[in-house]
Amino acid sequence: MSIQVLLIFLLNILTQHYGFCDSYEIRVGIATDVQRFQVGSDGKEKLIIKTSKNKIKTITIKKPVTVSYVKQGKIKLLEEIYYLPVKFTSEEGKIQVNNRIYPGEIEVILSTKGVTIVNIIDIERYLYGVVPYEISQNWTDEMLEVQSIIARTYALLNLNRHQGEGFDLCAEVHCQVYKGYSKTIHTRVKKAVDSTEGLVVVDEDTNKLVQTYYHAACGGGTENVIDVWSGGLEKKHLIGVNCNFCDSSPYRSWRYEISQSKFVKLLAENNIFVGKTVKKIKVLKTTKKGRAKEVEVVGDTSSAVLRGEDLRRMIGYNNLRSTKIKNIEVNKESIVFYGKGWGHGVGLCQWGANYLAQKGYKFDTIIKHYYPHTRIYKIH
Repeated sequence: MSIQVLLIFLLNILTQHYGFCDSYEIRVGIATDVQRFQVGSDGKEKLIIKTSKNKIKTITIKKPVTVSYVKQGKIKLLEEIYYLPVKFTSEEGKIQVNNRIYPGEIEVILSTKGVTIVNIIDIERYLYGVVPYEISQNWTDEMLEVQSIIARTYALLNLNRHQGEGFDLCAEVHCQVYKGYSKTIHTRVKKAVDSTEGLVVVDEDTNKLVQTYYHAACGGGTENVIDVWSGGLEKKHLIGVNCNFCDSSPYRSWRYEISQSKFVKLLAENNIFVGKTVKKIKVLKTTKKGRAKEVEVVGDTSSAVLRGEDLRRMIGYNNLRSTKIKNIEVNKESIVFYGKGWGHGVGLCQWGANYLAQKGYKFDTIIKHYYPHTRIYKIH
């Protein structure tokens, strides 16, 4: 066997075993169940259309035009009908959809209540539209590199998360916030993504990708994944670690007030009925880091016990910022929650990580602190 053949053989084995390859193209769902939208070619006049029959058509437009869904799997553009799926691109490789610019291709596919708009893009360019929306683009260069690495890892490990809907990842917090290109890519964000190209977080023993969950501020320590999510499996790299580094976060402490009537309504919408008025809310169980695992709601007719994460989901993730609840006041007309931190508390604390970066720690040290038993690996 020649050396060249042997190398190809070994490369195939590595790709199949670890899932790594030279480049990655991902499908990001930027809108679902849409009836109409606008498409343009980022200020250019030529819009390239690839039809369902793989025919290529170029049209000249001076401004974005409206695409409308018509029944039976068809869309209408400039009085012409196209059968789905349809792809849009431009000579510059950028497409405008409504008020945002997306690199790569835009594919329009059929959904249950209209059409789904999918951005087909290389993962490195995808990160240009993730990093500045998951953290402040004014944070340290080192933190921008940290975010680039963990966002890349998260995306690769969660490909096909929305496979049933025709794309890999959504563009919301359910996966990662993605908003395409700004008019001009922030130079520091681009530098951070480019300088860490291909770097991911892997298990130190198996070299397999690990889940790189992250959140805004832990409020004093991250959590073991099995203590936060029901059905979560214990993972050695998602155990709670000490973090006294996010005290400068604006989410160090917070207060949220909700009316009695609205809270009771939210309970009823989740099939929890305790009466017309809540008399008391008590945290029954907490994690080692002080997050509410079980909460008892006592009403004027009955009581109910629910998981802390379910309480947060019910009230709203941006309202009840975390389950690290320090106090609950139940008043006649309202209920007031007091707490610390923002987010689920699993994995990397972004405010804490940025503090470490400000103190001179490098991205590999920061990442290994929040994800124990891991290392940085270059996949392409």
